[in-house]
Amino acid sequence: MSFSAFDLYFLIINLLGFAFGAVNSRVRSKKPEGKSDAVLAFLSVLGGAVGCLLSVLIFDRKAEKGNMLSRVIMSCLSVIDVIILLMVKGTLSGKLSFAFWDVFVKYPYALVYVGLVNFISFVLYGLDKRKAVKGKNRIRIVTLLGSAFIGGSVGSLAGMYLFRHKTDKNYFYIGVPLMVVMQVFVLFYLSNLLC
Repeated sequence: MSFSAFDLYFLIINLLGFAFGAVNSRVRSKKPEGKSDAVLAFLSVLGGAVGCLLSVLIFDRKAEKGNMLSRVIMSCLSVIDVIILLMVKGTLSGKLSFAFWDVFVKYPYALVYVGLVNFISFVLYGLDKRKAVKGKNRIRIVTLLGSAFIGGSVGSLAGMYLFRHKTDKNYFYIGVPLMVVMQVFVLFYLSNLLC
């Protein structure tokens, strides 16, 4: 079995991400509160997101406000890295098309799903803003970000800015637009794979 230069790079950068993530999880408790895991985010940008994310899932499951941005970046870039890897490996044949709406034409239930999850995400941001104003129990950050991650990023973005909610938290004002980019990658890949 032979490895291309791309395979070797992808393997090494993900092993580095995994190793650094393991070490980082041991020393993170000694860092000042609120300090983000910038090196993990940087390794993710370089292509090591899958290794970094695996490391976090194995060694450091506790999500805090200080590490939330790096987790959002790692999650989004893991999906993008896998799509790029699949494309480089030749899972798509023929000419690439940017007409990702073909997925919705051929599979109308996908449009129903995306519409529903975006509506739910939008409503969640409105409800959380209302609860914040009234001083009631809030919707968890993981729920808000999770609804955006599973396809509701446009609804989340609209809810953030229409309700003026969570626009000062970096894991939202950076994370949710990154999720939009990730979902465009997913739609691009699926439209070329399925249509």
